[in-house]
Amino acid sequence: MKRDPIQIIEAIAERQKIISSQKTLESTNTSLSSDPVQLDFWEDGKRAAPNAIFRSALFPAIHPKQKENRRFIKNGKLFSTGGLEVIFTGEQFDQSDLDVYLEILNIARPYPLGKPIKFSAYGLLKALGLPTGGSNHARLHLVLTRLRGGTIEITDHKKRYYGGLIEGGIRDEITFDYEITINPKFANLFGFGMWASIDKAQRQALGRDATAKALQAYYSTHVAPSPHKFETLAKIVGLTDTNHRKIKFVLIKAHDHLKDVGFLIDYEVTGDTIKAIMNPSQSQLKHIAKKSRNPRN
Repeated sequence: MKRDPIQIIEAIAERQKIISSQKTLESTNTSLSSDPVQLDFWEDGKRAAPNAIFRSALFPAIHPKQKENRRFIKNGKLFSTGGLEVIFTGEQFDQSDLDVYLEILNIARPYPLGKPIKFSAYGLLKALGLPTGGSNHARLHLVLTRLRGGTIEITDHKKRYYGGLIEGGIRDEITFDYEITINPKFANLFGFGMWASIDKAQRQALGRDATAKALQAYYSTHVAPSPHKFETLAKIVGLTDTNHRKIKFVLIKAHDHLKDVGFLIDYEVTGDTIKAIMNPSQSQLKHIAKKSRNPRN
């Protein structure tokens, strides 16, 4: 059966239109997937991470003695707030691991994620305010391998990231220079309103007070924290002691330390709750001002 010439022409035109649309879609997908993502959101003197890192017990404030016998967690759901879900498999992290991780994210800030970043063990230890002797080089390497070995599944705003916090890399055994990469898909957790920054100088001033460091990270995801139960804060920072009075004492002491370094203006204790009164950063002040100008507030 012969087809009408006009039908043939129309069929060819329709086919060309489909092919053109497919090419446009492929081109768009390619450009989207190849767009470099950089973590250049925060200021110098700040360190930042996704809220899911700061609002969960992924980096608990474990006691130095607990570090010697770290728990190995298999597919464990960690305590978290704000609708987050954090599942972890690996050797338990701690707040000193978070210090290293924050510095690595800061080093990666000027570069597209997925591109290898280079740093020296000496330079990283200096940035952390730690001694640069051989034992600290070895300890730093253990932290890096622990960060690489842990597998996380984080769900925030219906986006789930699963993988490591850092990818593998190379270490020069003569210079102790490192080259590592960060999975570019990790950038999904840095979406709008899904990350927070902390003041590096204040964090270093907290020294080895892991509880105060964990609270600083958590409170930094808030503009004006509401009163929290001591029990809730204990879960957030990963305190495992079952003695309620001891936990309350440790948390109040940590709030005193946060006040001493200028992170908190003050705090108020009412029964089983504590309300932190923060010394807001410039970005938080802008957020407060913007919120006050909104006629709905």
